[in-house]
Amino acid sequence: MAKANPCNLVDITVPQVAHSEAQKFYTETFGWCVDIDIPGYPIMGTGDGGAQVGLMWEGNPDSGDLAKFWKTGKAMPFLGTDDINATIAAVEGNGGKVLTPKRQKGPVSVAVVQDPWENQWFLWQFGG
Repeated sequence: MAKANPCNLVDITVPQVAHSEAQKFYTETFGWCVDIDIPGYPIMGTGDGGAQVGLMWEGNPDSGDLAKFWKTGKAMPFLGTDDINATIAAVEGNGGKVLTPKRQKGPVSVAVVQDPWENQWFLWQFGG
């Protein structure tokens, strides 16, 4: 049996400026449907067991200081973790950086980290 991973890809957020057009493209092109309709941030399911895709508009004012990560042409992967503090420590211990410290956003804790090659990743933990 395969070992469970401490971080699983749960979402890829796709920033764009043409919100309605982007949603239409992804639903009609790939057959995805909106699973969670958050105003300004619809989240589409990609199939049973697949990661979700969220549509965030570039510069979304509701994002506060996280808005700098929403840039058209740069998808942002979200990694789900059961222990965000341990994951942050592992990132730093292996040569990565914390770009935005852990914070509570609604029902989840989030942080933004960067690997040694400057790729950015959101960490996402329900609760905690």
